[in-house]
Amino acid sequence: MFTKEKIVIRLRKIKRSLIFHFIFWYLSFLFYVYMTGEQQIFNVYLNLLRVENIHYIILFLSASVSILFTFLDTIFTDRLMRFFPLSFIIFIRSTLYFISAFALILLAARSPLTIYTSKNYTEILKQLPDMDIYFYRFLGHFYLSCILNDFVKGMQKRMGRGNFRNWFFGLLNKPREETRIFMFIDMKASTTIAEKLQHKKFSHLVQDIFNDLAVVDNYNGSIYQYLGDGAIISWNLKRGLNRNNALNAFFAFSHVINKRRRYYQRKYDLIPKFKAGIHIGKVMVLQVGQIRRDISYNGDTLNTAARIESMCNEYKQNLLISGDLFNKIEDQKEFSFKNVGDIKLKGKRKAVEIYQVKKKNRR
Repeated sequence: MFTKEKIVIRLRKIKRSLIFHFIFWYLSFLFYVYMTGEQQIFNVYLNLLRVENIHYIILFLSASVSILFTFLDTIFTDRLMRFFPLSFIIFIRSTLYFISAFALILLAARSPLTIYTSKNYTEILKQLPDMDIYFYRFLGHFYLSCILNDFVKGMQKRMGRGNFRNWFFGLLNKPREETRIFMFIDMKASTTIAEKLQHKKFSHLVQDIFNDLAVVDNYNGSIYQYLGDGAIISWNLKRGLNRNNALNAFFAFSHVINKRRRYYQRKYDLIPKFKAGIHIGKVMVLQVGQIRRDISYNGDTLNTAARIESMCNEYKQNLLISGDLFNKIEDQKEFSFKNVGDIKLKGKRKAVEIYQVKKKNRR
């Protein structure tokens, strides 16, 4: 089912994909010209605009390739990967990369494609460039760029956009202190559900849930870690408080699950429910590990958020937040808050003020 939130997610992904691919391929084509000094293949065979300026040609070519690769991204989704072997997907993608290179050169042919019929299809071959060392060099560069493109996008998805930028520019080599908002979100009665569904079907349920959890991206949230059937979501101070993103993200996720309740009921014979705890505070962000690198947030803030989430069952609430976060919220009109009191959390010396949060019904 396509909800409003799902549509926004899809549009944001398409927009980011277009921007990423455009920048990547513009730099890739510029690098090819700079390293080889060959402009002929761009000026002659890839000159769709029929202009002399090499930069205009590369701009237009980069835009064309970025649209193509964005289209491929929408096809090779995580859901598709679930149904086909990885080796098959890699083979198909590699084949499409080669086809893309030939298609670009064919589209740039000087004769209009409308002249090609079953009788004179050999004319197509005449439009292709000479199969010389320069042509093969370009195809090799294009294919290697495709592989690098996949690698960079995979790294970006693995680390998260913000962390990837910080890692790329070396900002995580030295630990630094930040004030951040953390949400611990977890599935209710997950042990019972896992026992009912068994491990294979339960894994598919978790996959579907995490796909729906992508809605937090609409509220500038970054998924820091997946924890079994739950996750840790993080915001910097400005983005988390802006328009109450940290709170709205939880209710938006619950709304998406509710909208897809028929799907979950039909496939898993249940509708998953969730609880969450949110806290704000200072943490240290750093890069850890030698053999395997990862981005880590360290500090009591995460422990407190986890303890707050664990209190949801005791107070029979879906969302609890700390008093520190409550005091930072400027616009409280769209929510109803109730002070639960100063609660002594497990492992904490000092009691923590906690509020239960509910979304007000819109009239």
